[in-house]
Amino acid sequence: MRTLYSPTGWLCFLCATLFACSSSSQVGGPAGTSGAGGTPLSFVLDGAAGTSTTGYDSGPPTEDANCGASARTMTQVPADLLLVLDRSGSMTNDIATDDFCDVTTGTCQERWATMIAAMKTVLAKAPTSIHWGLKFFSTPSVTTALGDTPLGCVVLPSAEVPIDTGNANDIVTTIAATTPNYNTPTRAAIETAATYLSSLQDRRQKYILLATDGQPNCAVNGEYPTSPDLEATLQAIAAAYAAGIKVHVIGVGPSAGNLDAMAENGGTGKFYPALSPETLSEALNTIVGAVASCVYTMAATPPDPNNLGVYLDKHLVPQSASDGWTLGSNNSVIFTGPTCDGIKAGRFTFVEVLFGCPNTSVPQVIP
Repeated sequence: MRTLYSPTGWLCFLCATLFACSSSSQVGGPAGTSGAGGTPLSFVLDGAAGTSTTGYDSGPPTEDANCGASARTMTQVPADLLLVLDRSGSMTNDIATDDFCDVTTGTCQERWATMIAAMKTVLAKAPTSIHWGLKFFSTPSVTTALGDTPLGCVVLPSAEVPIDTGNANDIVTTIAATTPNYNTPTRAAIETAATYLSSLQDRRQKYILLATDGQPNCAVNGEYPTSPDLEATLQAIAAAYAAGIKVHVIGVGPSAGNLDAMAENGGTGKFYPALSPETLSEALNTIVGAVASCVYTMAATPPDPNNLGVYLDKHLVPQSASDGWTLGSNNSVIFTGPTCDGIKAGRFTFVEVLFGCPNTSVPQVIP
């Protein structure tokens, strides 16, 4: 525990060092990528092995500076990011056009091969704070219709690569071993992905990364497997977002229309167009950065939630839902807006929380 004397009383510190931020690639995304829109890096204060702690008195604050603070290390809570990947037959087309790509000619860039190369590069650089998984649509192992769902529209519940850490090779290998074919059952893919992510009881923030090259089809009770299914897909994405799962969208190729509507329903604003290997990699890197959040969970409950000081590099941060911080559930402090962007861009080194004691006010600057 660290204590600071104030002329008006005693204040108790709960200090933690933000994991090394000397390079922006360490706070949110590879190669210094910063997230868009102030999306809230997740951290939790815990007593890791070998960490010295002072203990915690859960009673009310007292005049002798026993304000319930306990000094512990801050460790990052990973986010769960599920790549939901379109494997329809058109993924064999050229990424820049809608023409079939004969890779033997060397004159085009096949969408599927480009996705394999991009994921290999991005996953090699992605921070370990993100746990990845992979879900195809339709499911590759299905070779017949399933009930009323025709062949080419079936999406089974399990992920091809479950959410985990250190599974980059599994994801790349699984994509490379799969052949694009059939239709684009986007609605079923989103519904299945949301159900799967919601089943993970790991208390992490959860995201879907939808990568597709065409319009949703496989409508329920549609006349054909290729019957359009846009409205139901938008509803499925909105339901995922309502369940706390943001949906980022990449449009691979020139014919992926209506994707801004998907991104809006998924709480991420606009989709990322990918018309070349470079723009696909750029889109993936940007989303990796955006998935990082600015949520810090305190191991101890503040004795007075209304007398709490939150500091970046020793300077008080205003309590604000638009640019500053808010107090969330489970003893969490959530940085917002440009303040969150600054953390992810590496502009701050220390984050500290000051527990105020009775009859005191937190200072603007701390030593």
